Amino acid sequence: MSKERKLKNRKAWRKGAVWLAGMMVVMTAGCQKNPDSSIVKNKDMDKLIEEAQNGGDNKTQVSELAKNYDTYQTTLNDEALKITVNVDAKVDIPQTQQMSVLRVRQKDIAQEFLDKAKTLLMQGETLYNGHVLSVRTRSQVEKEISATIEDGKKLAERYEGKDLKIYQEENQWAIDRLQKEYESAPQSIDWEAYLSDGILKKTASLDKDEYSWEREMNPDGEIFYGVSNAQNGNYLSLYAQNNKNYGNCLRYRISKHGYVHLNSVVVGNTNLDNILPNVWRADLTKEALAEAKKYGYEYAGEYEDEAATGTLDEARKKADELIADLGLTDFGFYHGDLYCEFQDFSAGGDELADDGWRYSKIYILQYMRQIDGAFVTNTGTSKHTEGWDNKTYVKKDWPIEGIEIRVNDEGIIGFDYIAPIEITETVVEQSGMKSFDEVKGIFEKMVLITNAQAEEKVTISVDRVVLGYSRISEADSFDTGLLVPVWDFMGTVTNEAYGEEEYRSVLTINAVDGSIIDRALGY
Repeated sequence: MSKERKLKNRKAWRKGAVWLAGMMVVMTAGCQKNPDSSIVKNKDMDKLIEEAQNGGDNKTQVSELAKNYDTYQTTLNDEALKITVNVDAKVDIPQTQQMSVLRVRQKDIAQEFLDKAKTLLMQGETLYNGHVLSVRTRSQVEKEISATIEDGKKLAERYEGKDLKIYQEENQWAIDRLQKEYESAPQSIDWEAYLSDGILKKTASLDKDEYSWEREMNPDGEIFYGVSNAQNGNYLSLYAQNNKNYGNCLRYRISKHGYVHLNSVVVGNTNLDNILPNVWRADLTKEALAEAKKYGYEYAGEYEDEAATGTLDEARKKADELIADLGLTDFGFYHGDLYCEFQDFSAGGDELADDGWRYSKIYILQYMRQIDGAFVTNTGTSKHTEGWDNKTYVKKDWPIEGIEIRVNDEGIIGFDYIAPIEITETVVEQSGMKSFDEVKGIFEKMVLITNAQAEEKVTISVDRVVLGYSRISEADSFDTGLLVPVWDFMGTVTNEAYGEEEYRSVLTINAVDGSIIDRALGY
């Protein structure tokens, strides 16, 4: 089995395991006694807005909501549910006088913003259509033919009988397909034939064969994909898309070793604390490599010619300058650290070399939108919906907005602007909100039942309580949402049976009405 297949299988297994655990929690929770008050309730947006408007005495300054709580400590335990929650948390209140309720929608990547990003990031390089990377020369195809023939010779060492025949037929089919590709492949790539004009293009207007995936997954949207020719030894890539079903984004990378894979139609979310096996904190390298080895793939070592030896503050200074130059003044530094990242190359890379995959040590810095000093947090997941629309099956994802900037000693080497939003309406200028005393009581009632995992023992350590904004879904509208104040209880969840740890929001409570927000559902 290839290393790519093992990686995909592991990700699929983990997703399946999370889904199954979630279903078990739902079934288990259904057997428990419900709390006395209606904390878990249907989300009525009109009622929510009414409560925000009529907060009465709770329309106090934000700083007063938790005035007696610099920290919060308690221990909760339920032997029947096999769950223990230890809380020793800093209570983090934004430095603002008020928080509001705001209506938002997805925002397109504009051509003007793409042009600005090209000027700041692409170092004056001539850009070519990124699909030139999928063009293979005869020598490249010839190498794969030789390798496939060698694989075929070894089949008899591993299989026999019917299985051997099946694999031999598959091997021959692969050789025939490669031979056909070889006959039409060019001796060398004519880069000038792929010169880019730098303009976002309507996907429907692009070549059906070359852009078949994009046309299928983004039929009504726009894309831009540009790369340098790497003649100076640097592989630069810039990708942008507007896709109402799978998210809008702009991504950039530069590497000395290959073109980093950027042109993924499904944007998805990021969470720097929980994205193994591709990224891990640099101080956890030993543990991460051991974990990767369990699943059949190994890292040969670090790309030492792409080092990050500076400090976090130095990296932040470079990232802050880029944020300012791009005009993204609504964003502030949210989280960042020194990480190791496996480099996933589209072309030109050597991640499949005989000595194994390699990783780069870099600073990854996350920037999130700030409103009156309060962050829109990234602890949620994509808003997801799918089903039949007449005779067409439609899937939609709306990721959480965020910016990630990658920095090493040479400067900015990566930039991701994911799922931009725009505020279309201030629904409530100054929202009434629950005090921390009220929210603390809700947390203590609900954290055990919402985090129980069937028969598995769970331990949770909460170290932060954060007041910020979260985007929640509006009824009957995929394209709009509300930003509302929420209390997030952040902590490490440990599954004692498997020894797996995950840092996340263990409970999100709507600061307006005290209801529980399901981060997976978005309300």
